[in-house]
Amino acid sequence: MDTSIKQKQPTFDYHQLLLSWFSPSFPIGSFNFSHGLEAAIEYEFVYDKISLEEWTKHLIVNGTGKTDSILLANAYNGEDVNKLAFALCPSKERWIESSNLGKAFCKNIRENWDYKIDTNLAYPIAIGKAGSYFKIPLEKLLIAFLQSFVSNLINVGIKHIPLGQSEGQKILINLLPAIEKQANINKIAHINNLGSSAFLSDLSSMYHETLNNRIYQT
Repeated sequence: MDTSIKQKQPTFDYHQLLLSWFSPSFPIGSFNFSHGLEAAIEYEFVYDKISLEEWTKHLIVNGTGKTDSILLANAYNGEDVNKLAFALCPSKERWIESSNLGKAFCKNIRENWDYKIDTNLAYPIAIGKAGSYFKIPLEKLLIAFLQSFVSNLINVGIKHIPLGQSEGQKILINLLPAIEKQANINKIAHINNLGSSAFLSDLSSMYHETLNNRIYQT
C-alpha cells in the first residue's frame, strides 16, 4: 500500500527535480537499454540521420512514447494503471526494461528523496506517482520524460549508426516541437486513448534477444 498520504511532503523547485531525475547521473541505468533500436540498426531499419529522426518521432507520436506518457499522466492523477502498464509491454525485453528502470527509480526515490513510493512499479508509473507527490506540473513532467526518452534513443544512434554529435543535436532540436505537442495532448488523455502503431519497433524489441552480439539489454 502506498503510504505517501501520511508523509510530510518536502518542497523543492520542480526544475531542480526534473534536472536531477532525468540527468544521466541519476542511477537507474537507462544507458543500458536501447528500446529495440540496437536491433533496428543491425537490421538496417535505421541507418542514417533521417531514418533515426523518423523512427524516434513515430515512437513519441504513435508508439511507446505515446503509451507510456498516457500511463504516466493517469498514474499522476491517481489511477491504478501499473498492471496495465506491464500488460501493454509488447515483448519480454520491453517488460524487462520498464521493470528494471522502474525498480531502480523507486529505490533511489525511497532511499534518497524520502518518499515511500511502492517498489514494483513500471517506469512511467513510478515517474507519474513521484511527480504527483512532489507537485511537479504534469505538462513539464511529460516534456522531461519524453525528451529523456528521445535523447537516449539519439545517443544509441550516434554510437551505433554511427552519427556525429552535431547531427544528434539537430535531431533533438527538430523533435522539440513534437515533444511539447505530445505532452500537451497526453496530459489530458484517458485510458481509452491508449494504442500504438509502431509495429516495426515492437518487432525489433523481439528481434533484439536473438542478436549474436549485443551491447544493450534491450
